[in-house]
Order: sequence, then structure tokens, then C-alpha cells
Amino acid sequence: MMELQQMFCLDKSTILHIADSFSSEIKAGLIDDRSSDLQMIPSFVTGHPTGSEKGTYLALEIAGLDIYACQVKLKGEQGKLAINQYQYKIPQDLTSGDDFTVLVDYIVECISDFLTRVGTQDRVVYSMAVSFGFAIKQTGLDSGKLLSLGYGFDYPNGVGVDIVQLMHERVRLKGLPIKIVAIANDSVCTLLAHAYQHPSTRLGIVHSLGTNCAYYDVTRNVAKLRIHNTASADSEMIINTEWGNFGSSRRTLPCTWFDRKLDRESINPQFHIFEKMTTGIFLGEIVRNVLTYLVDRDLLFHGESSSMLNTPYGFDTSYMYVCEVDHSPELEDTRIILEDMLNLTKTSLADREIVKKVCELIGTRAAILVGVAIASVVQHMAMSEVGLGSNDDGCAISISGSIYEDYPSFHPRVCTTLKELIPEQVASKLSVGIVKHSRIVGAAIVAMMAEKIVANST
Repeated sequence: MMELQQMFCLDKSTILHIADSFSSEIKAGLIDDRSSDLQMIPSFVTGHPTGSEKGTYLALEIAGLDIYACQVKLKGEQGKLAINQYQYKIPQDLTSGDDFTVLVDYIVECISDFLTRVGTQDRVVYSMAVSFGFAIKQTGLDSGKLLSLGYGFDYPNGVGVDIVQLMHERVRLKGLPIKIVAIANDSVCTLLAHAYQHPSTRLGIVHSLGTNCAYYDVTRNVAKLRIHNTASADSEMIINTEWGNFGSSRRTLPCTWFDRKLDRESINPQFHIFEKMTTGIFLGEIVRNVLTYLVDRDLLFHGESSSMLNTPYGFDTSYMYVCEVDHSPELEDTRIILEDMLNLTKTSLADREIVKKVCELIGTRAAILVGVAIASVVQHMAMSEVGLGSNDDGCAISISGSIYEDYPSFHPRVCTTLKELIPEQVASKLSVGIVKHSRIVGAAIVAMMAEKIVANST
């Protein structure tokens, strides 16, 4: 276990080195995303919600084969709102083909059905924001070219298409009373969903199966924006960091042999290293790799494994939560995970203690890395006095995702790291809020913000 502790424990000098590297990547990414692991993508969303805005807005989320349509009524009473949501499934026979328009037409049909369900007012055109599960190069608030579809979709003629423009065309042909006013990113949605109810929110984080962060920056810091000439130098715009890709150059993050094995066997080797070291898809697999390593050396389970433990991703990340909070004398909950869920033969208390310790080591490292990333973004914001200036009352951080919500020790470990890296005068102004239903509600807030931006520019 001493060897594993040395591998996974991060000392102060390593933490400071990672923080410095992250800060450098932020600055490089704001100049040119080709010179940084962080793409630092402008969202073109400027300004801040106040919680007093009123209106009915629509949001559409496409996540894998799921389509979520949502109507959000903003009541303007200190952030109060009402939600009406419906879910659709993309049929398997529409996941591939020669004409991408066929898939878009199905999505538009879902929107039409949703509008019939919730009802619409005559002569009212509803603003809608769309949160795509596809890789998109955003070129404006309501424009972006499709880079790839992923999720098992195959439409060769879809790549390079301005997906919002195409959806507009199909919506017009259908005669629907909507206008797509914005593309919404998941972390941007998390930020704005919280900001409508807590206007001091300046940073949004998604940490679940994947991870991402969006924050407000002063546009004068975003050199890549100059080619767009879209905002004044002193305005604040939400930036999508795409921080899951941090460390992909392998120069900064302390990857162990187990991390390199996981990365090598993944579908995207040498990409999204930070995500692979911290998120829900991968943490359990790192634990499994460590456990099978110990089994092969006769250091665990008497050298015996099981078909489930030998199966890639057979150790679910949720098992880590259970093992870590198991304080029973015989570690009974851990025994149930090992013997009933993973089908291992009778385990000893010593075995269970090792498994619990492995979970703690890997979970702690993940939380520290997330804390370092948050601290680096906060320090960058503080330098520009975004929400953290001498005249600001405070800065709220919004977080959504199962890892943060369900892993009991994750938040305290993140907070400990923040306290170590952020000066007290800055840390005292920070607060953290957990956001549920953030993505789809946040997309509707994006639609409202887009409407305000257009109104203010005319």
C-alpha cells in the first residue's frame, strides 16, 4: 500500500505545479485554442441574469439518443420559475444515413409534438436555445458548425453544417412559432440556471460522467474574440473552458501506470486526461485496475479474481462511495459490494480495508485535481476582478453532476484544496451551490439572455 500511496498522493509542490500549468493553459487558450489543452470557447453570452426577468422560453437538449424538450416560465420573483418537460427517443434507424436533414426533421417533429402538448399563444414566437450533445465549433451566439456527431451517429454530410441554420430552415418549413436564438453548452447552462436564482454566480461546473467549466471573463482578456468584434472590451462574457482535456499533453498531470493503461485502452487515447482522472465513467475503472494489479501479485483476495472484476468498467464508480463511507466494524457494505456485486469468493476484513483505502486514494486525488482546476479559474477571475473585486459582495459557484452530488467526501476535499490555494480575502467571497435539472433549465435561461442581448444591441 505504501507504493500506491506514493503514486496517488499529491504533495504541495505537485499541486502548485499543476495550478501554475492550468493558469498558463487558460491564458494560452484565450489567445489561440490551438496552443492550449483548454479550448476556452467564447459562448457569446454577455451580461448577467437578475432573477427579475419574466417570460416563457423553450429549451431543447440532445444527449445521445435522448431528446428533452422543455418550457420554462420565468416568473421574475427572485428567481422563481415553472418547468414543463417531455422526453423523446431517437429511433435506432435514424442514427445513420446519407442525409443529415432526416435526423433534423425528426428533431423538429419532436418540437412540434411538444408545442402541441404544452399549448402556444397565437402570434407569439418563442425563443429557444438548444444544447447539443454533438461537438460544435461555435462561431456566434446562434451559429456553429458541426465538427462530429459521436454517440454512434453516422451522417457524413452533417459534418461542417451550421446546425442552427439548418434547424431554422426545417422549423420554418414546419411552420412552428419558434426562433432558435442560441446554442447552449452544458457548463454555461449550469452557470446560468444558478445565476437566475443567485445573480452573483460567475462560475459553473459540470462534474459527472464528464466534466467541464464555464466562467465569466472580461472580453479584453479574450484575444481570440477580436476577429468577431462582438462585444466591448469591458463587458463580461461566459467562456467555456472545455477543461476535461487539460493535461492531454502529458506534461502536467501526475499520471500513474494505471492512468496510462486506462488512457491507452480508451476510445480516445491521449485526449481528455483530466476527465479520465476525475470523473464518473473512469474513477471506478482506475480502482478496478489497481485491484486486479494487487490480485496478480497475490496481495488481495488470495490471488483470486472474478469475471466481473476482470471485466473492463465492472467496478462501478458508485461502489467507491459505498466503500468510503463504510465505518462498520467488519466493513459489511464493502463486503456486499465485493461478494454480492462483483461475485468474489469470501473476502477477509484485510481485503476490504485495502479496497476501501484504494477508493480513498483515487477519490481524494480526483477531488484535489478538481479543486486545483477551480482554484486556477477563480484566481484568474480575481486578477480581472470578475465578481471578486473590492466592491463585489461575493461570487457564487454553481455545480451539477452525480459525482459532486452523490460522493459524500468529494465536496469537503475540493474545499480543502481551495482553501490551500486561494488567499483568504478571495476565498471568503466564494460560495458553492448544487444545481439540479441545470442543463435544460439553463438552456432556457440562455434563450432569455440571448433575447436581452439582441434587444440591447438594437
